[in-house]
Amino acid sequence: MNCTTEKCYRDTELYLCTECILEFDELLKDVPALIELLAGARAGTAVVRKPGSSVGGGPQGSRPPGSLDAMMLQAWLSQLPTRAHAAAMDNPDAGQWLYMARIWIQQARDLVWGQEEKRVYGPCETGPCMEPLSAGPDAVSVKCRNCKTVHNIPDLIDRLKQKAKGEPMPPRETREFLQKEARVFIVKKDFENWVQLGKLDPVIRVDEAGKERKMYYPGDVLKVFQEMRDRRRVKAS
Repeated sequence: MNCTTEKCYRDTELYLCTECILEFDELLKDVPALIELLAGARAGTAVVRKPGSSVGGGPQGSRPPGSLDAMMLQAWLSQLPTRAHAAAMDNPDAGQWLYMARIWIQQARDLVWGQEEKRVYGPCETGPCMEPLSAGPDAVSVKCRNCKTVHNIPDLIDRLKQKAKGEPMPPRETREFLQKEARVFIVKKDFENWVQLGKLDPVIRVDEAGKERKMYYPGDVLKVFQEMRDRRRVKAS
Protein backbone atom coordinates (compact mmCIF):
# COMPACT_ATOMS: atom_id res chain seq x y z
CA MET A 1 0.00 0.00 0.00
CA ASN A 2 0.98 3.66 -0.23
CA CYS A 3 2.09 5.87 2.66
CA THR A 4 -0.93 7.70 4.13
CA THR A 5 0.90 11.06 4.32
CA GLU A 6 -0.56 13.62 1.92
CA LYS A 7 1.34 13.76 -1.39
CA CYS A 8 3.65 10.92 -0.35
CA TYR A 9 3.19 7.98 -2.68
CA ARG A 10 5.96 5.69 -1.43
CA ASP A 11 5.16 2.00 -1.11
CA THR A 12 5.11 0.74 2.45
CA GLU A 13 3.82 -2.15 4.55
CA LEU A 14 2.87 0.26 7.36
CA TYR A 15 0.67 3.35 7.37
CA LEU A 16 3.80 5.53 7.08
CA CYS A 17 6.91 5.02 4.97
CA THR A 18 10.37 5.01 6.55
CA GLU A 19 11.09 8.61 5.53
CA CYS A 20 7.86 9.86 7.10
CA ILE A 21 8.45 7.86 10.29
CA LEU A 22 11.88 9.48 10.66
CA GLU A 23 10.42 12.94 10.03
CA PHE A 24 7.59 12.32 12.51
CA ASP A 25 9.99 11.12 15.21
CA GLU A 26 12.19 14.18 14.71
CA LEU A 27 9.16 16.44 15.19
CA LEU A 28 7.94 14.57 18.27
CA LYS A 29 11.29 15.03 20.04
CA ASP A 30 10.45 18.71 20.63
CA VAL A 31 6.93 18.13 21.99
CA PRO A 32 7.69 17.69 25.74
CA ALA A 33 9.90 20.79 25.85
CA LEU A 34 7.41 22.82 23.82
CA ILE A 35 4.53 21.90 26.14
CA GLU A 36 6.58 23.09 29.11
CA LEU A 37 7.65 26.32 27.40
CA LEU A 38 4.10 27.08 26.28
CA ALA A 39 3.23 27.53 29.95
CA GLY A 40 5.68 30.45 29.94
CA ALA A 41 4.10 31.85 26.78
CA ARG A 42 0.68 31.71 28.47
CA ALA A 43 2.07 33.74 31.36
CA GLY A 44 3.83 36.17 29.01
CA THR A 45 7.34 35.09 30.09
CA ALA A 46 8.48 33.50 26.80
CA VAL A 47 9.09 34.85 23.33
CA VAL A 48 5.82 35.15 21.42
CA ARG A 49 5.28 35.39 17.72
CA LYS A 50 4.96 38.64 15.89
CA PRO A 51 1.55 40.23 15.28
CA GLY A 52 0.05 39.28 11.96
CA SER A 53 0.52 35.52 12.14
CA SER A 54 -2.44 33.39 13.07
CA VAL A 55 -3.07 30.09 14.80
CA GLY A 56 -5.60 27.58 13.50
CA GLY A 57 -8.20 28.81 11.08
CA GLY A 58 -8.32 32.48 12.07
CA PRO A 59 -7.98 35.14 9.37
CA GLN A 60 -4.51 36.38 8.44
CA GLY A 61 -3.66 39.43 10.50
CA SER A 62 -5.80 38.43 13.49
CA ARG A 63 -3.97 37.61 16.69
CA PRO A 64 -5.66 36.21 19.81
CA PRO A 65 -3.82 36.86 23.10
CA GLY A 66 -0.61 34.83 23.55
CA SER A 67 -2.15 32.93 26.46
CA LEU A 68 -4.99 31.71 24.22
CA ASP A 69 -2.56 30.70 21.46
CA ALA A 70 -0.47 28.76 23.97
CA MET A 71 -3.49 27.07 25.56
CA MET A 72 -4.75 25.88 22.17
CA LEU A 73 -1.33 24.62 21.13
CA GLN A 74 -0.80 22.80 24.43
CA ALA A 75 -4.09 20.96 23.89
CA TRP A 76 -3.23 20.10 20.27
CA LEU A 77 0.30 18.92 21.04
CA SER A 78 -1.00 16.71 23.85
CA GLN A 79 -3.09 14.82 21.28
CA LEU A 80 -0.06 13.74 19.25
CA PRO A 81 1.22 10.16 19.57
CA THR A 82 4.39 9.62 21.57
CA ARG A 83 6.09 7.33 19.04
CA ALA A 84 5.97 7.58 15.27
CA HIS A 85 6.58 3.87 14.64
CA ALA A 86 3.65 2.86 16.85
CA ALA A 87 1.38 5.22 14.92
CA ALA A 88 2.70 3.87 11.62
CA MET A 89 1.87 0.31 12.70
CA ASP A 90 -1.57 0.81 14.24
CA ASN A 91 -3.18 4.03 13.04
CA PRO A 92 -4.63 4.34 9.53
CA ASP A 93 -4.78 8.11 10.11
CA ALA A 94 -1.02 8.32 10.80
CA GLY A 95 -0.46 10.44 7.71
CA GLN A 96 -3.01 12.99 8.88
CA TRP A 97 -1.33 13.09 12.31
CA LEU A 98 2.02 13.82 10.67
CA TYR A 99 0.42 16.57 8.58
CA MET A 100 -1.06 18.21 11.71
CA ALA A 101 2.17 17.72 13.69
CA ARG A 102 4.08 19.74 11.07
CA ILE A 103 1.66 22.63 11.54
CA TRP A 104 1.20 22.52 15.32
CA ILE A 105 4.87 22.02 16.20
CA GLN A 106 6.00 24.81 13.88
CA GLN A 107 3.39 27.15 15.38
CA ALA A 108 4.54 26.20 18.89
CA ARG A 109 8.19 26.78 17.96
CA ASP A 110 7.34 30.20 16.54
CA LEU A 111 5.33 31.09 19.65
CA VAL A 112 7.86 30.11 22.32
CA TRP A 113 11.14 30.48 20.43
CA GLY A 114 10.11 33.34 18.20
CA GLN A 115 10.89 33.96 14.55
CA GLU A 116 14.00 36.04 15.14
CA GLU A 117 16.28 32.97 15.29
CA LYS A 118 16.37 33.03 19.10
CA ARG A 119 15.21 30.15 21.29
CA VAL A 120 14.31 30.54 24.95
CA TYR A 121 15.33 27.68 27.26
CA GLY A 122 13.87 28.81 30.57
CA PRO A 123 15.66 30.47 33.52
CA CYS A 124 19.30 29.91 34.49
CA GLU A 125 18.50 28.39 37.92
CA THR A 126 22.15 28.51 39.04
CA GLY A 127 21.78 29.31 42.74
CA PRO A 128 19.40 32.29 43.04
CA CYS A 129 19.93 33.34 39.41
CA MET A 130 16.75 33.24 37.30
CA GLU A 131 18.05 35.07 34.22
CA PRO A 132 16.22 33.92 31.04
CA LEU A 133 18.45 31.86 28.74
CA SER A 134 18.22 32.24 24.98
CA ALA A 135 20.39 31.20 22.05
CA GLY A 136 20.31 30.64 18.31
CA PRO A 137 18.70 27.42 17.03
CA ASP A 138 22.09 25.92 16.11
CA ALA A 139 23.84 26.77 19.39
CA VAL A 140 25.20 23.92 21.53
CA SER A 141 25.63 26.03 24.69
CA VAL A 142 24.47 29.34 26.16
CA LYS A 143 26.17 31.65 28.67
CA CYS A 144 24.01 33.33 31.30
CA ARG A 145 24.24 37.10 30.95
CA ASN A 146 23.88 37.56 34.71
CA CYS A 147 26.00 34.95 36.52
CA LYS A 148 28.11 33.92 33.46
CA THR A 149 27.38 30.20 33.93
CA VAL A 150 27.71 28.20 30.69
CA HIS A 151 24.86 25.73 30.05
CA ASN A 152 24.81 22.92 27.50
CA ILE A 153 21.67 23.14 25.35
CA PRO A 154 20.91 19.35 25.54
CA ASP A 155 20.99 19.59 29.36
CA LEU A 156 18.52 22.49 29.29
CA ILE A 157 16.18 20.58 26.99
CA ASP A 158 16.34 17.53 29.28
CA ARG A 159 15.45 19.78 32.21
CA LEU A 160 12.42 21.10 30.35
CA LYS A 161 11.30 17.57 29.50
CA GLN A 162 11.55 16.59 33.16
CA LYS A 163 9.47 19.59 34.19
CA ALA A 164 6.86 18.66 31.59
CA LYS A 165 6.23 15.44 33.52
CA GLY A 166 5.07 17.43 36.53
CA GLU A 167 5.58 16.62 40.20
CA PRO A 168 4.91 13.01 41.28
CA MET A 169 1.55 12.51 43.00
CA PRO A 170 -0.45 9.66 44.56
CA PRO A 171 -2.79 7.88 42.10
CA ARG A 172 -5.99 9.67 43.10
CA GLU A 173 -4.39 13.14 43.07
CA THR A 174 -2.81 12.36 39.69
CA ARG A 175 -6.19 11.49 38.16
CA GLU A 176 -7.80 14.59 39.67
CA PHE A 177 -4.94 16.79 38.45
CA LEU A 178 -5.25 15.54 34.86
CA GLN A 179 -9.02 15.94 34.96
CA LYS A 180 -8.65 19.58 36.00
CA GLU A 181 -5.64 20.60 33.92
CA ALA A 182 -5.92 18.44 30.79
CA ARG A 183 -9.65 17.59 30.68
CA VAL A 184 -8.67 13.92 30.83
CA PHE A 185 -10.94 11.53 32.73
CA ILE A 186 -9.21 8.37 33.94
CA VAL A 187 -11.16 5.85 36.02
CA LYS A 188 -9.49 4.15 38.97
CA LYS A 189 -9.69 0.67 37.39
CA ASP A 190 -7.92 1.78 34.20
CA PHE A 191 -5.14 3.38 36.25
CA GLU A 192 -4.68 0.17 38.28
CA ASN A 193 -4.60 -1.93 35.10
CA TRP A 194 -1.88 0.25 33.58
CA VAL A 195 0.21 -0.20 36.74
CA GLN A 196 -0.25 -3.99 36.65
CA LEU A 197 0.71 -4.08 32.98
CA GLY A 198 3.94 -2.24 33.76
CA LYS A 199 3.03 0.82 31.70
CA LEU A 200 3.54 3.16 34.68
CA ASP A 201 6.68 3.20 36.81
CA PRO A 202 6.03 4.45 40.36
CA VAL A 203 8.24 6.87 42.26
CA ILE A 204 8.70 5.63 45.82
CA ARG A 205 8.50 8.35 48.46
CA VAL A 206 8.60 7.93 52.25
CA ASP A 207 6.05 9.98 54.20
CA GLU A 208 6.48 11.52 57.66
CA ALA A 209 5.33 8.29 59.31
CA GLY A 210 8.08 6.35 57.53
CA LYS A 211 5.63 4.57 55.22
CA GLU A 212 6.51 4.09 51.56
CA ARG A 213 4.03 5.55 49.08
CA LYS A 214 3.86 4.97 45.35
CA MET A 215 3.54 8.17 43.34
CA TYR A 216 3.30 8.86 39.61
CA TYR A 217 4.23 11.65 37.21
CA PRO A 218 1.13 13.20 35.58
CA GLY A 219 3.02 13.46 32.27
CA ASP A 220 3.70 9.71 32.26
CA VAL A 221 0.05 8.92 33.02
CA LEU A 222 -1.12 11.28 30.26
CA LYS A 223 1.14 9.53 27.72
CA VAL A 224 -0.29 6.12 28.63
CA PHE A 225 -3.83 7.50 28.43
CA GLN A 226 -3.16 8.82 24.92
CA GLU A 227 -1.61 5.52 23.79
CA MET A 228 -4.57 3.50 25.06
CA ARG A 229 -7.05 5.94 23.53
CA ASP A 230 -5.31 5.65 20.15
CA ARG A 231 -5.46 1.84 20.36
CA ARG A 232 -9.19 1.92 21.06
CA ARG A 233 -9.74 4.22 18.09
CA VAL A 234 -7.83 1.88 15.78
CA LYS A 235 -9.81 -1.13 16.98
CA ALA A 236 -13.09 0.72 16.49
CA SER A 237 -12.24 1.80 12.93
